[in-house]
Amino acid sequence: MLKSVLIAVPTTGARPLRPLLDDLVQQARVTESGGPRTVSILILDNSAAGSKSAREAAAVCGVAYLRVEKRGYSQVRNAAIDAARQYDALVFIDDDERPVPEWLGALVASAENNDADVVVGPVVIRLPQGAPRWLDEGRLIRQVRTQDDGPLEGPAQSGNTLVRMSAVCRTGLRFNSAFDRTGGEDSVFFHEMTQRGARMFFTRTALVFETPDQDRMTLSGVVRRAFCGGRTSAVVEAEISDMPMSRRLIRRAGKLSRALCRVLFGTVCGRSVDCVLGMQDISFVCGWGVALITGRSGSAVSLSE
Repeated sequence: MLKSVLIAVPTTGARPLRPLLDDLVQQARVTESGGPRTVSILILDNSAAGSKSAREAAAVCGVAYLRVEKRGYSQVRNAAIDAARQYDALVFIDDDERPVPEWLGALVASAENNDADVVVGPVVIRLPQGAPRWLDEGRLIRQVRTQDDGPLEGPAQSGNTLVRMSAVCRTGLRFNSAFDRTGGEDSVFFHEMTQRGARMFFTRTALVFETPDQDRMTLSGVVRRAFCGGRTSAVVEAEISDMPMSRRLIRRAGKLSRALCRVLFGTVCGRSVDCVLGMQDISFVCGWGVALITGRSGSAVSLSE
């Protein structure tokens, strides 16, 4: 049984935290009332100078606050691991997400019922009113996992994830600081956990909704993030993929060809969604190619984006 759980919320204070923290406090109370279990919440502030709004939100909601001075994705994730050493489980949720009412209970129940080391829940984009129609109800920003409950299919990420701390201690893994500026540290971390025998599960009921920042709902923002995503993908592949480079090149060439056809089809048929999807894939392949040629991924999207 997971008797103690720590919920970690990485942030730079750029987004309002009170609504999320109010939800988490309520879920912690409900989960604790269902049995001999304690739930703690920790704000991990990874802003450049320390966020006053993050400190104030933590104080008002009665949750713990930790300043992570060294900037980087892996730095803040590793700080969460260090803080969770005395807990049975660590739960990650991003500061732009809001969970459904039974979210925490679903993660914990799935871990206990399936003896899982890692449990991943779905993240669904929730667009504000008036968002562009070409965003395809948010699917253009983030694809939603469609698998049923059971062993996880595909890579795990840390936006909505429970990690059993005994598995972390057993494997001795930490998030790789080489990915501090690019992202992708979570994909590598959970891939390595799988390679070392960790049991990975997915549960549809542990759902969170993500509200995208305004710039992610613009064409330039979509294209820019796709380019950064391509660069990050190249770095992650170099770390964990056993696919020969020739096959990777063929796959990216195929993706580029399909993207060009999609742009042409969308232009001829007046389908803006297809045009943007094609542009997105072209930008992704370009970013992947740049990282391949230069041997580095450069700066990607910051934690506040």
